[in-house]
Amino acid sequence: MICKIQRKPQFNLRFVVFGFLCILLISVVVHLKEVWSNALDQSILQPKSSGQKQSGNFSQRTTRQPLVPPYPYDYKFTINQPDKCKDGAPFLVMLVIVQGEDEVTRDAIRKTWGNVSNVSGVLIVRVFVTAMSPHYNNSVQLTLQEESDLYHDIIQQDFLDTYNNLTLKTLMGMEWVTKYCPKASYVLKIDSDMFLNVGYLVHNLLKTELPARKKYISGYYIPGFAVNRAKGGKYYVPKEVYARDMYPPYVAGPGYVFSGDMAKKIYDVAQIVPLLHMEDAFVGICLEKLNIKITVSPGYLFNGHKISYNHCRFHTLITAHHYSPAELLQIWQDFTANRKCPGNKN
Repeated sequence: MICKIQRKPQFNLRFVVFGFLCILLISVVVHLKEVWSNALDQSILQPKSSGQKQSGNFSQRTTRQPLVPPYPYDYKFTINQPDKCKDGAPFLVMLVIVQGEDEVTRDAIRKTWGNVSNVSGVLIVRVFVTAMSPHYNNSVQLTLQEESDLYHDIIQQDFLDTYNNLTLKTLMGMEWVTKYCPKASYVLKIDSDMFLNVGYLVHNLLKTELPARKKYISGYYIPGFAVNRAKGGKYYVPKEVYARDMYPPYVAGPGYVFSGDMAKKIYDVAQIVPLLHMEDAFVGICLEKLNIKITVSPGYLFNGHKISYNHCRFHTLITAHHYSPAELLQIWQDFTANRKCPGNKN
């Protein structure tokens, strides 16, 4: 009987080296992704480095409450329009809150209510307020920069563009007005999915023929609202972030207007008031700290909900909410048609 000796397979060194290199390459890619992620998150994770203390219950914390980004913090403008108001003091500055990826919406707004020539004889300035895309690529940023170079109407700071950072975006707009457009008579903060009757706002509410008001803010008035304590919800605010059970009066965030001097007042007091990610409620807290009362406008003017379009009705309101770019373009075509309505002065 002949016994066959079976040889063990030879150790393939090249295969092992190749496998090791693949593992090493994957590790490097993962590490670089983490570094990029940390770089993007830096502006919302690090405390202020200039030595300025955070106020209230947050000054002694070693760990940050996830719903509260550091503020005050030396956020930088990555895209800016410092010369936007150099030709004069605008009657109205429109701060339009929008995401960097949302080029279609910005284009629709420029063609509709955001067109600064809508109201003849009135200087209006429009800027889109955005932040850094949370997606880990630079294509959005490059496109946004190209769009800014073309239209000169985009401002951006170096924090992440997330829902919990909406307060930072609003404060960015306040900072921009304070630094680059301090002589504006009025400022409108408005979301990008809104309909705006800018003519009614300018002529019927603000009234160009009157001296600009001071310490003025108006919108959809909310006299007080219970703080949401339901964990996991979009509007959840734990007691460690805001201890009181009721917010002070505030104006609803989708759209409100204030006098130009209020931009600096709110921006300044926000440096000492503990930040709240509920943007409109936070502004209300700032107003309470400033001891400034909200001017209550007729309830039909500022609407935080969607309204079925009606030509004459839309000529007697200022804002309505939740319209897509396509809907906005369609509404605007009819809204600007030369049809008379009772009391229509636009």
